[in-house]
Formats: sequence, structure tokens, C-alpha cells
Amino acid sequence: MAYNTDRLLDVFEERYKYLKKLKQVTYEANTAEFATEYGPVIDEAIEVISGSEDSAKECAEFSVQLAQGVFDAYSKKGKITPTLLMDLNFIMIYYVFPYLLKKQGKAADELAPILKDKWNEILGCNISYTTYEDLYAGFKKRLFGFF
Repeated sequence: MAYNTDRLLDVFEERYKYLKKLKQVTYEANTAEFATEYGPVIDEAIEVISGSEDSAKECAEFSVQLAQGVFDAYSKKGKITPTLLMDLNFIMIYYVFPYLLKKQGKAADELAPILKDKWNEILGCNISYTTYEDLYAGFKKRLFGFF
């Protein structure tokens, strides 16, 4: 199955919008915007995986298509600069995986580790994933301008 990962690749183009001035309030707003703009691509993949007889194969296909698409778009001479790779990983960790993990169910639970493994393999990094709630709770709240 060919997935609409080209649409999801747009979030990596717009990464600076999602990276700048990241605080608890902006993270909440950015996550809502991500869900509206890019969530349907992930939802479609989950739907296909859920209806598939070979869900592991579908998970791998989606994961490779996304990771390879990012690699092809951002690599120069077969490498991605460390700074750029950090930004790309940030989008995955802060937006893609939390959105995916919010979609509870067998397909989402199966897709997350496969996507992580394929991403790490193709982009040559070592990221993990966590939930939106854990990331959101990690932001410090200010009281009278102090931490």
C-alpha cells in the first residue's frame, strides 16, 4: 500500500514553527495544530494497518516510506547534518509519536516501535518515544515569572 507520507513530510519542512519558543502553552497549541494538519495521515495508516491481514508488514511499509522520504529529502551525499537530524528527531519525538500513541489500539501500539526502529535504522540515530502526557508534564510552569 502506498501511504500519503508526502503530506506528513510537510511537517518536517515547517519544523521551525514547531520548534521555536517551545513552552507548555505553545506545545499544547502546536500539538493541536499538528493533529489537525497531519493527524489524518497517521489516522489513515492506522486504519489500513487495522484492516490488514499482515499488520506487521503494513507497519513496516509505512515506517520505511516515512523514514526513507525524510532521509531522501534532507540528506546530502548520504548524510544528514547533526543539527538537522536533531530537529527532525524532535518532530518525531514531540509530535508524531505522541499523536500516534494517543490513538490507542492494537495498530497504533504495533506501529510505534516499528516506526521507531525503522527511523533509527534509516536515519542512523537512536531515538525513543513517549506520550504527550509525559512530555507535557515535563514542562515547568512559571509562578510570578520564576520557575
